[in-house]
Amino acid sequence: MKKVLYSIGLIAGFTFTACDYVNDPYPETNANVSDTTTCSAPVFPALTSHIKKILIEDFTGHTCGNCPKAAKQLHEIDSIYPGKIIGLGLHVGGYAAPTPGYNGSVSTSYTEDYRTTVGELYDATFGASEFGLPQGMFNRKDYDAVNKTHLQFYPNWKTYVAGIIAEPSVVDLQISSDYTSATRKMCTAVRDSFLTTMSGTFNLVVLLTQDSIIDWQDYIGVNKSDYVHRHVLRDAITPLGALGELIGTVSIAAGATHIKRFAYTIPASYKGSACDVSKCHIIAFLYNTATYEIIQCEEVKVIP
Repeated sequence: MKKVLYSIGLIAGFTFTACDYVNDPYPETNANVSDTTTCSAPVFPALTSHIKKILIEDFTGHTCGNCPKAAKQLHEIDSIYPGKIIGLGLHVGGYAAPTPGYNGSVSTSYTEDYRTTVGELYDATFGASEFGLPQGMFNRKDYDAVNKTHLQFYPNWKTYVAGIIAEPSVVDLQISSDYTSATRKMCTAVRDSFLTTMSGTFNLVVLLTQDSIIDWQDYIGVNKSDYVHRHVLRDAITPLGALGELIGTVSIAAGATHIKRFAYTIPASYKGSACDVSKCHIIAFLYNTATYEIIQCEEVKVIP
């Protein structure tokens, strides 16, 4: 088995009342969740630094001609701030629907469906495809259900990141993961360590992504059969999916720590699209349930 560990820092929290993404009090649980009782105990090393990171959620689709421009912006931002940016590709809405023969291409093109239950819920919540793709969110800051100020069009991405990149870290987060190739079972543990007292209600979400999927993409009107789709959301590892797991409410004192453990069996494919575990990553983030703002995130490879 392989084990990977990483650490991150979290920015200061705020005081809000709690609410959920959806009104359904009985959200569907994840069918791929496995038993954690057979997982080995995670080991977390001592931390020597605190790094604040930004999750960039890129709402995209394979028939969205301008979406590759947004993906290029994300890649450039990652190069400008190495080690501080995490990308998440959310294929959502009509632009992500299978469209064989799209734009005069061969009949076997654009047949894959990278949409997910989690991604569609986020799209419905934040209104990205309704507003028009591509759109991006940056730690889900500035949420406004009416004016959609949390959504940023790709020409503004670099400027927006420059304005928030210096926000301080006040909480550490570590991820430990074991993967067994024979069973495709993955055991993941996430540990937070609060460096300052924070008020609010916070949930932890853990997602699985797959990088470097080669497939069709409309590239500004040109059909590309060898386009590299990055950071593609595959599924949620947290049993309640997009909602995540409760970490704390009202007030979390400085020095508090929590460990959440998860087990998940990675399927051979999603909707017929093969899943290459060697290119898969785990993304974990904490968010404020009142504002949706992500106070920090982290990413590790399933197989380092």
